[in-house]
Amino acid sequence: MENARPCPLWVLLAMLITMLVSSPELGAQAIGPDGVCEVGRVTNIVVDNRPIFQLETLEEDSPLRWVYRLANALHITTRQSFILREILFDENDCLDPFLLEESGRILRQYPFIANADVVPVEQPDGTYHVRINTQDEWTTKFDLGISIDQGIQLERIELTEENLFGQGILAEGYFARRREQRDAGFLVEHPRLFGTRTDALFGYGRTRVGNFLEQELAYPFVGEVGRFAGREAYRRRDQLYTYATGNAVDVTQVLLPLQEEWLEISLATRFGRPGRLGLLGLGLSRDRIEFGGFPNDVEVVLDNDFSSTFPGSDQTQEIIGSQINASATARINLMLGLRQIRYIRPARLDTHAEVIDVPLGIDLGLTVARSIPAFRVRNLESHDDVFTRFRLFAGHNASQIFMFLNIGGQGRHSFKGDGWRDLFAAADFYTYLRTGASSAHTFFFRTSATGGWSVETPFQLTLGGREAVRGLYEDDIPGGRRVLFTLEDRIFLKWPSPDVVDFGFTLFADVGRMWAGEVPHGTDSGWRGSVGFGLRMGFPASTRAVGRIDLAFPINDPVSRGPVFRVTLIELLGIGSGFTDHQLQKALRNPVGPDLFLTPMR
Repeated sequence: MENARPCPLWVLLAMLITMLVSSPELGAQAIGPDGVCEVGRVTNIVVDNRPIFQLETLEEDSPLRWVYRLANALHITTRQSFILREILFDENDCLDPFLLEESGRILRQYPFIANADVVPVEQPDGTYHVRINTQDEWTTKFDLGISIDQGIQLERIELTEENLFGQGILAEGYFARRREQRDAGFLVEHPRLFGTRTDALFGYGRTRVGNFLEQELAYPFVGEVGRFAGREAYRRRDQLYTYATGNAVDVTQVLLPLQEEWLEISLATRFGRPGRLGLLGLGLSRDRIEFGGFPNDVEVVLDNDFSSTFPGSDQTQEIIGSQINASATARINLMLGLRQIRYIRPARLDTHAEVIDVPLGIDLGLTVARSIPAFRVRNLESHDDVFTRFRLFAGHNASQIFMFLNIGGQGRHSFKGDGWRDLFAAADFYTYLRTGASSAHTFFFRTSATGGWSVETPFQLTLGGREAVRGLYEDDIPGGRRVLFTLEDRIFLKWPSPDVVDFGFTLFADVGRMWAGEVPHGTDSGWRGSVGFGLRMGFPASTRAVGRIDLAFPINDPVSRGPVFRVTLIELLGIGSGFTDHQLQKALRNPVGPDLFLTPMR
């Protein structure tokens, strides 16, 4: 590194450490002018931390009762001490219904807690006992990761404990073998480092072309009441970027080796009151991307067989050459945000029960970053630019209609005469419609648009896949700009045993179109579509982990390869899974933004 200026880094790091060991500001309690609690005082907190299966809901003669009892015995239930450290109030505090509600939502953010409710119980003397009821998810998982998308394939061997010792610690070891990916490594996440609310992450392993390392300390805003947040992150990965060629046979993919590195230290504060919050953040980041193996190490895949690759031709290297631009750039990031959000818990949107906290309102974030001549790397270009990133989320409901809009984009303006480069934008509109609160039908509609312009970094979209037109294969129809429409009827069936398993049926239709843009192997597709049906299942009942088995039939597909059969362990489309476009995400070099401070790592 050359011309490094360490002072800003150390100043930010010192501020981060000071903030991490401090307690969040929770705001004023509900105390009247005479010093007496307006509602009442909390005199006792009772935790009812339940295991996975509620045996009292099962019939005594149930043949599977012993199985559920054994599962509960093998599972380590979330500790009361962990639950008590997560809530926003203590005994002898004045009762604040908002803090009780936020405490329940914070607990429900953890994937190992299936459900959590915080209920005040008034006592004869006017004080309150608060009862915290939680139910765990199954957390010890051995996953063989079998895929049936394009033939039966063993994609992953993974052993994970999501709630080690009942303290919320995730420990994972895995070997992933999906398409070009050959990763073997481990990951540890701790949500309560040194007894604070700091989340810590460390992962290390090998990839197909090198290794990877990731480390992070994050202090997210505590619910809607936290005033301070911070984040320090470092990631480095040697990997392959995969370009689809659009061919069904012969050369079907091109593999480009690259090396990525990311460093960030950021701090943020919020002002205002819960439900109407402003945000101000400042940070330092550096992103680096290199192509040390180009052009000699570029490889091609024949007939979708990633186990056997061949050197790429001169023509192949020339096609992807426009996106081979190595760089290392440090930036000072200014973050601004406006948040007016409340939460509801409607049943049967993405899951079969009321286990998802759905945000309504507006959340707006803006990042403006200026490159600085620091932390340079010899022989790599350092951009002289202004980087901008924005995101707008809006949620609204009227009776049984729920609508969500998410718009995001980013780009950088170069001062070297290039103008705006690496422009990316994505917009998603989701609508849920139910005919009544107790209706078995939930109609889901999605409109999604994604694109890139003047891109100088590896980037490509495809029209097929699990999150796009489901009747097409994952690498079908590559391009640079894409529009998708989805209509789905999700039907909840109170059968065969609603107290044990959530079970449902779905009918769906997808329509999409791709434009070539300026990406390698881009194609103008015209309109393509698919229709299909499937099953949706959740076990045990009321879990947020809804799995799907789908069969999709392509429409207007000139290749006519027949239906696509897919099995997924999560619901990929919906407000619960978020709006992330994973193909777009691989191209984004600077993810810094106010939204990074909002939720824990998981």
